[in-house]
Amino acid sequence: MGLFNKNVKNENKVSDISAATGESRVIKRLYLVDYENVSDAGLVGVNQLSSNDIVVIFYGSKVKTVAYESLIAITSSTANIEHVKAEKTAKNYLDFQLTTYLGYKLGQNSYDAIFVISRDSGFDAVVDFWTEKGYSIKRQESIVIKEKVVEEISEEQPKARPRRTYTRRAGNSGRTTTRTVRQKVVTKPQPKKPRTTTRPTVTDKQKAEIRAALKGAELSAPDYKKVYDAFASCENASTYNNKLQKSLGNDKTSVVYKATSKIFENAKK
Repeated sequence: MGLFNKNVKNENKVSDISAATGESRVIKRLYLVDYENVSDAGLVGVNQLSSNDIVVIFYGSKVKTVAYESLIAITSSTANIEHVKAEKTAKNYLDFQLTTYLGYKLGQNSYDAIFVISRDSGFDAVVDFWTEKGYSIKRQESIVIKEKVVEEISEEQPKARPRRTYTRRAGNSGRTTTRTVRQKVVTKPQPKKPRTTTRPTVTDKQKAEIRAALKGAELSAPDYKKVYDAFASCENASTYNNKLQKSLGNDKTSVVYKATSKIFENAKK
């Protein structure tokens, strides 16, 4: 077995039954979360893990806030959760720490599956390295991936009508000739549905409240536009915070979210 159980199937099951011994074997998984890259979206499903799973959250000094929903999910999870802070902000500094820590954890324990939670395709080199050695490891954007349901719309095709056969007598010879006439099938064109594009907007009153709350924040005009867009398009505080982080970065988001969160909550009531 070595340090790692290779070629494990049914990774999402907490335990499986060994047919040879008749004893239950616990599935143990390791999740390495690049929080600076995936933010709160990468923690989706952390509260669904078992007590045998280990989650290591890597974050940098730029991370100042965590969405309240993510905090609830982390604290209610039965998994063993570790936090590793990258003190420096050099390029790929956190990435190298995560990669090194992966090797360190493999040297200490055996795992049935390893997941690198990041949108950064640079980690694919790490995944390829361990996969070639036979380990079960992959990169994904969140702890639990929600399956996308695709609805297929099938248009009813017109059924082909049967061909009609006509028989006529040819002169006095007594012979008959038969010819087949094809029926024309007329397909009515489907009416095009009018496009309705309603873009959510922020009222002038809400803009005034936001500008007043952010007075002295030294935001540029494009920054305010991003704040208005997040304010109008998001339905709850978590998505509002996440969208601000994606468009403004962690430093500005900390200031903007703190100043406008109450305005946002009142607008969404």
